[in-house]
Amino acid sequence: MPYHSNNIGRVQLDDFVEAIPRLYARLDQHRTISDSWLHANHHAASIGEEVRKEKPGEMLLQEIADFAMWLFTVLGKLRGDIGEPNMDTEKPEETLYRIRHNFSDLLWNKYPGMCPVCYWRRTEGDRDREKESSFDAACDCLLHDVESRDQSQKQKHVIAIRGFANDIRDRKPTSVDNWQEMFGRIFRSNLRHIDLPKIAFHLLEEMGEVSDAMARTYTYGANVALGEPSWKQVWLEEELADVASWLFALVEKLDIIRQTADSYDRWRYRETVAQRGPILLSGIIWRRYGSDDLQDFYCPHCKSLTACTCAVNLVPSTIGIDMIKANVTESLQL
Repeated sequence: MPYHSNNIGRVQLDDFVEAIPRLYARLDQHRTISDSWLHANHHAASIGEEVRKEKPGEMLLQEIADFAMWLFTVLGKLRGDIGEPNMDTEKPEETLYRIRHNFSDLLWNKYPGMCPVCYWRRTEGDRDREKESSFDAACDCLLHDVESRDQSQKQKHVIAIRGFANDIRDRKPTSVDNWQEMFGRIFRSNLRHIDLPKIAFHLLEEMGEVSDAMARTYTYGANVALGEPSWKQVWLEEELADVASWLFALVEKLDIIRQTADSYDRWRYRETVAQRGPILLSGIIWRRYGSDDLQDFYCPHCKSLTACTCAVNLVPSTIGIDMIKANVTESLQL
């Protein structure tokens, strides 16, 4: 299907995850998951930097697009069986970084049209309570204190909400814009009261949680319990879903700012709020990586269509470590 600014928002989320990384397949075949995750973290931090400057404009939108691209790349690399390498460059521990589900299912399993924290507070894992009148999709977390849960409660929560998600899978959003609309609907009242820096900070927090979940996939005690690797995989999926939810929340908050900006905010956000229509993740990505003339994604650096041709060397895959060692300058060994 030819892509265009007029239809990009209707593209299915999983197709987005596949289409953008294809641009960089030549280099990504040499990149480990850890390498790609470092790039994702870099752009997440850059989002935080742009928000901190308090004049978020075009650079913020570019960083959001770049972050999404790297996140999608990582998600593609994570699919597979535990302990089975996806590529020759993977380190042994990286074969344990695995998710079972594609991006849309992974996201729906934790956010089945409602806030997972509200789901637990209203049901405590008892699925019969889903039928009660107080069971509502709208999030009201701002009215409640955060409740701690032990490991058994967390597992009970995951089993219950994934069962709920599976039962109503026909309601799962399909397109990228539908997903943003869903998150906007669930968290609308929250987003109107939470400022942009707090959302960016929460995104960074969730990136750290994913890093922790990755490290725990290869970190065990004296013995490995039956089912423990599978639960570690579940926790990795849960944290990745949280990252995606805060990415959508960040973009949705920008659109709320666009709709409600006063003269000061219009100066601060400049071209961000000056957009003619809604601020959507699909549009942000297309603006950075898409071309209406070419009707496809392209690399904004080398301008190549569908496949990047940027001259980048990766160590040790495309050039050896010996070349790096040979170019070390002793005078700079400060």
